[in-house]
Amino acid sequence: MTRHPPRPANGFAAATALFAIALFVLLGFVATNTARNNARAEIFHATKDQMVAQRDLIANMLVLCRAVYPDGNNGTGFHPSYPATPGDSLVASLLCPKPMLSIWSGDASAMKPRPLAGFTPWTYVNDATSIRIAVTALDAGSTFYRNLLDAVIAKVGDQAVRNNDTLTITLVSP
Repeated sequence: MTRHPPRPANGFAAATALFAIALFVLLGFVATNTARNNARAEIFHATKDQMVAQRDLIANMLVLCRAVYPDGNNGTGFHPSYPATPGDSLVASLLCPKPMLSIWSGDASAMKPRPLAGFTPWTYVNDATSIRIAVTALDAGSTFYRNLLDAVIAKVGDQAVRNNDTLTITLVSP
């Protein structure tokens, strides 16, 4: 009886190749998922920081308007030395009271807050209760945006409140 040399195990090689392919697919999925989560976290923190910076910018421009035009009177009876609520309620449309110049005119025009991705432009209200600004998430009910607004509240403090998808920040109280 002649002995033949042992044959390579073809089934073992195929199983090893399939295992290696599955491992590469799994690693690719993990890497993609990790990158996606990192990108979402970056967007979350960048947007939160931009929102807080825009709130600070708007508040500072209101104070500047009041300082530059101390005798200004917006004619509404509500916080007269600050801009009245514009017809479209947009922060971008704010006018310093008397001489009714845009608070974004002159050197400050480059600083006008641009709408943040996923949100409406900032709105402004000056009425008997307070002066406040607000922004609303466009993706209603999104956990991501609600968590983002809550993170802004944590950073800003008691001046800010969230009502569903809208963040309102009080800048001047009575």
